[in-house]
Amino acid sequence: MRAGDHPRRPRTCLLQYCHRWGVLVTRALLLSRHDAAWLCREPAPLVTVLITPALLVLFIKPLYADAVTRLGYLHGDGVQLAVPGVAVMFSFFLIGLVTDSYFREHGLQTWQRLRLSPVRTWEVLLGKSTLCSALSVTQTAFLFALGWTVVGLHITGSILALATMALALAACVSSFALALCAVSASRRQAFAAERVVTLTWTLVGGALVPTDLMPALVQWIAKATPVYWAVNGFRQVVLDGAALTDILPCLAAVLAFTAVFTAVALWRFPMDQERLHWT
Repeated sequence: MRAGDHPRRPRTCLLQYCHRWGVLVTRALLLSRHDAAWLCREPAPLVTVLITPALLVLFIKPLYADAVTRLGYLHGDGVQLAVPGVAVMFSFFLIGLVTDSYFREHGLQTWQRLRLSPVRTWEVLLGKSTLCSALSVTQTAFLFALGWTVVGLHITGSILALATMALALAACVSSFALALCAVSASRRQAFAAERVVTLTWTLVGGALVPTDLMPALVQWIAKATPVYWAVNGFRQVVLDGAALTDILPCLAAVLAFTAVFTAVALWRFPMDQERLHWT
């Protein structure tokens, strides 16, 4: 072996490694593009997740004016509580896009073809969750931009902290949707579970009513939900002028939930099983 061959090997291996991962990620993104094409054919859900929360923020803003004062913020007018709460609540409502996408593959009898393809389990998970994550971030950004331009939302904290929390929330929502797909036998089961769990988390976690105004027992239970940590992270940035380091506990909690949901999805995701679409 010539001495001149040695310096080239690490570079060649690195290029091959990057190429292989590039192919894998590309296959995963193709699944996401397929779901995006379905969404474009039926844009009603997309319009709903943008217009409905925007209208809700406008209508419930006056209801939070007194709550802001009771929490000790003298200059708030309610929008500081309305926007973060609605953003988190409707991000979790996006779960249905992932579960519908997964069970639609079974309903259309295309899951067998996906199984026979070289796509791996984690590629399916990534592909099915990418669109939901992107829509969650877009929806959150839209609501905060609407609050700032239309109803006078003033963000006193770090925009970097706000963006980081939005990304963590999107990852949590997508991972929970994948976990539901993994443990549900049909779309009907997944639909029932996502509605019950999401509404419970929303009510208990403080998305609609600040947990500081709830009974002590409910405040304790709220900490067992990802909604509580996401809402508190956003509100600390908006009301308390928090920087990224200040919301690290909230970020860590949301990412911990994400890790648990992802582990469940990887453990139980049934690549080799047929599922029912709706019945």
